[in-house]
Amino acid sequence: MKTKPNSLIFNFFRMIILPLVLLVLFLWASAIHEVIEEGEAFGFIIGMDKAEVVVNLSTNPEKPIEIINLVSADRSSELVTLASPISDFYDSNKWVVMYDSSFFFDSVTLEFCNDYLCKIFRKRQYLELP
Repeated sequence: MKTKPNSLIFNFFRMIILPLVLLVLFLWASAIHEVIEEGEAFGFIIGMDKAEVVVNLSTNPEKPIEIINLVSADRSSELVTLASPISDFYDSNKWVVMYDSSFFFDSVTLEFCNDYLCKIFRKRQYLELP
């Protein structure tokens, strides 16, 4: 039996192209990239000091926290948990809070200006892309 060329093209589209398009749409729809510079989001209020943010992370976490990465001005970083001494948090003006998630790379980056929260960046994506 001879296969029609149209059915080969249709099968190629149905089996290869359509699943790839659906995958890309899923990755795009499930990703969150949001920057907040005023107001509040994710349980944090712009203008909170570092001590208030640590207390907020301890008492009202949005999700279970896996680890906190404290990034220094020289781009070095230190991994801490909420059980770490509070003095560890004061040397850094950028905190990357990594949430425990089964499916997504899920984090909130908190940036401080003069020891007060000035920027919140929420990032969630299914795949970690370069």
